[in-house]
Amino acid sequence: MASSSDVVDSLDLLTCPVCFELYKKPISLPCGHSFCCVCLEKCWESTEEDTACFCPHCHEVFAQKPKLKNNVIIANLVQKIKLKKRVVGLGVKVRDAECGDVNVKKEVKSGGTGSYCELCNGEAVKRCVPCEILCCEQHVKPHQQKGHKLVEPGVKIEDLICTEHGKLIQLYCKDDGSLMCLMCTGGQHQNHNVVAVEIAHTELKGVLAAKYPHVTQSMQSVASQLQQVQEEEEKTQNSGRNAEDMLEEKRRRLCEFVNESVDLMKSHINKRQMEKLSLLGKQREKLEQQMESLRQANSTLQNEFHQLEAISFLQAYNDDLLKRLDCICGENTRFESIESNSSPIPRLSDFKSVKMPPLTALDFSKEENNLDMLIKINKNFVEKIRKGSVENLGMVELDQIIRRSLYGLTPSLDPNSASPHIMISQDLRTATLTKTKHSYPEHPDRFDVYPQVLSSESFSSGRHYWEVDVSLISLCRIGVALNSMGRKGRGNEHWLGGNPKSWCLEKCYNKYSAWHNNQATPLSVLGDPGRFGLLLDCEAGELRCFGDSRDLHVFKGNFMDSVKPAIGGVMLIGFDGSMRFCSF
Repeated sequence: MASSSDVVDSLDLLTCPVCFELYKKPISLPCGHSFCCVCLEKCWESTEEDTACFCPHCHEVFAQKPKLKNNVIIANLVQKIKLKKRVVGLGVKVRDAECGDVNVKKEVKSGGTGSYCELCNGEAVKRCVPCEILCCEQHVKPHQQKGHKLVEPGVKIEDLICTEHGKLIQLYCKDDGSLMCLMCTGGQHQNHNVVAVEIAHTELKGVLAAKYPHVTQSMQSVASQLQQVQEEEEKTQNSGRNAEDMLEEKRRRLCEFVNESVDLMKSHINKRQMEKLSLLGKQREKLEQQMESLRQANSTLQNEFHQLEAISFLQAYNDDLLKRLDCICGENTRFESIESNSSPIPRLSDFKSVKMPPLTALDFSKEENNLDMLIKINKNFVEKIRKGSVENLGMVELDQIIRRSLYGLTPSLDPNSASPHIMISQDLRTATLTKTKHSYPEHPDRFDVYPQVLSSESFSSGRHYWEVDVSLISLCRIGVALNSMGRKGRGNEHWLGGNPKSWCLEKCYNKYSAWHNNQATPLSVLGDPGRFGLLLDCEAGELRCFGDSRDLHVFKGNFMDSVKPAIGGVMLIGFDGSMRFCSF
């Protein structure tokens, strides 16, 4: 009699790999694989490829549709299995050659993944590979005594069987890393390094055990990095929220500042408007009073002229006529009442024009300029944000933006002041030092010895900011000079920074100093600035110097006289280069 495992496991071996049911009219392909006839035809019909005839299992392609033959052996086995399955289902005793007579329980399949003993329906602890049966702790002992191979209950028997020979896998080929049975050693693995599965298992576990500390260490390292990233993410989120809160607070304060500024300006404007309206009202009242008096006088005169006859008029006013005429003509400046039998004649001197202060229109240009400057600063700052150039913007750069926005200008060079060793560009922005002496026409403003040039613009009031690009020259001086500084001949009185009438910064390779009245002040400068900026405040008497937007030095002086931006070289022989007034 067949064992229960023979009865049930044969179901898996006789199952169509397409529909996973017992074969129905099984047919075989030239490659050796079998299928239900209907299943194979459906597979071939479902594909749209030219090579429609292929094996659904091994995917071997046939040049033409193979001749299908019925697999009689499989068909017979299916019939027998169906019969045995009915017998087992009725609970009939089946003799097990290894374990004796046992009752095979209903609905228990050997070779499956169930966890119940196939002999007593108890909890399975092992699966016997040769017998292909699940056993509990009690029923596994006979298999242990016989030395059968036992595996965990969840292991599938087909995974332990050689697919080529159908025998138990017992060996491992180290050369190609494949599992095989004893019969495989005589084939392609004949000269390979073959060991028992248990030995290969032990060796591989040893290799993995050796890698375990490294994996553990890597896991710890990755876990640490992951924690750092998570902490950084949390910090970033918190900082982002804090930044948003800060920006909202700044927005609120900025709006309050703008609102307060506009309200103060409006209040100031309203106050000035009310003062002027009050003055105009008083002037209007005086003029209205005069107009009313003139109307009354005109009415009185009209009445006098119409009511009196010639004789009566002469009798009433004969004695005082000349005096009244003098008063009317304004020759008598002293006011005296002239009484008569009729109404007095008013004197025109009483109605001279009222002296009023000059009426000037309200000027709000200062307030408008203040708001325009604030708008310009914010507009330039927002434009830089749009361009993505304020990611690391600090207060130094922001101060530079404000200086450029409020006071920035681009001076132009005065060709009449240029030394013969300086060539000026057509746009009057760049001065290039040359060894060649240019034949410029004589001019009283021209420097004839030192390689220097002044700007056409001069300042005596207000604030003015400009920048000079010095990245293409190693020796130079930039600054300001009074228009009265000497131009002809040698001597400190003609050299920029060598006299009381000029102030400048000197670049000597990567060393920097401030010069005035031939006195040098060494400067500590970070890096090698490509630009120098100068902010002239005439009223404050300051010339503030910057290197790449960082404060370098502050000159004190009297800049209320006419002062001009100036640039020049330090040495002439062997040193060429150019300086340029920058545009914003």
